Amino acid sequence: MSGFTAGLKREWLRLISQPTYWAALFLLPMVCFVLLAGIYSVPTVYEVPMDVVDLDGSSSSRDTIFNINASPKVDLRQVLNTTEEAIARVKSHETFGFMILPEGLERKLSTGEQIEINAYVNEQSLMLGNVLSGEVLGGVIRSSLSQSVVSLMAAGQSYDQALANVIPIATTSAKLGNSYLNYQSFLLATLLPHIWHIMVMTVSIIVFGKELKDGTIADWYETSEKHFLTAIFSKMLIPTVVLALWLIAIDVYVFALLDAHAYASLGALIVSGLLTQLCYMAIGMSFAALFSSYRMSLSMGAFFTTPAYSFVGITYPTFNMDWFSQTWRAFLPVTHLYEAQNAILHWQAKLVDVVPYLLPLAGFTLVYSLLALLALKKRIYNKALWYQH
Repeated sequence: MSGFTAGLKREWLRLISQPTYWAALFLLPMVCFVLLAGIYSVPTVYEVPMDVVDLDGSSSSRDTIFNINASPKVDLRQVLNTTEEAIARVKSHETFGFMILPEGLERKLSTGEQIEINAYVNEQSLMLGNVLSGEVLGGVIRSSLSQSVVSLMAAGQSYDQALANVIPIATTSAKLGNSYLNYQSFLLATLLPHIWHIMVMTVSIIVFGKELKDGTIADWYETSEKHFLTAIFSKMLIPTVVLALWLIAIDVYVFALLDAHAYASLGALIVSGLLTQLCYMAIGMSFAALFSSYRMSLSMGAFFTTPAYSFVGITYPTFNMDWFSQTWRAFLPVTHLYEAQNAILHWQAKLVDVVPYLLPLAGFTLVYSLLALLALKKRIYNKALWYQH
């Protein structure tokens, strides 16, 4: 049996005999992916609960309520008589906001007086607050325009004349990138690779860190006939293949979910992910070899990967980050994967178009691979370091 085959067999036996190893490689990714897919099972937010306090009780106030409730994004729960009731329902989390239609609404509309309509939105959930604010504003505007047009038509103007007087300048807007405001597109499609890259780092540290922690370097090295590169490749082949299959499964799932096959390149997305995988495996190997303990290696791996999502520009715009955050972001390889993914999924970029994003990834992979090999070589060739983990 060759050294590579013997090393591969040994690694498989270690995998099936160590719960931490196989759980990190098979069980935890599956649980995380299933949970995330369930959380973002609906592509857009809809039916956000709110109330209306109607102090006018007129046909005009009922028309305004109808315009707001017509939106699929709003679930109008109750029409109340007092503000206190509405506040109590927001505090008890039954609704996320309410709108007050003032007394005299219809009278002021008929006399052309300005009307102030107040809406109160719970912005603790920024996403739901923005949805509710936009829909309330849109409903009020639609109602106001409708009333104004009706008044002008009653004065003798045609519909087109009345509409032109109410809206003298017409505007249109088009959404670029994520044109359907699909939360699966920019949240699920980025959270899945984020969880995956944490798994890549964790598994890579487990693969080498456990050997150092258990003091089994001699057995590992001798099984591979004391050939350094054979020992490395035989140890990394199984986790590399399994993690790559997870990546491909994620990319295929995202493509099917977004129906992206007609305009985006699945191959470019997979290549970008595989390069990222090699990079983070090299980083994991480096951490396992450089730090003095297995626990410290895992802690540093978590520190390097877990907060990375905050720096990629999904939850907060990168141009508003301070210089330190911008610098830290530049040294996170996963940010380049997200930039490539955004270009592929939202801007129809091909593989050649995302090369500028992949070049830094390739540079990180080369640097960390050399660092990992040098650090591991020092560990393997120096018997005094075999049990210092």
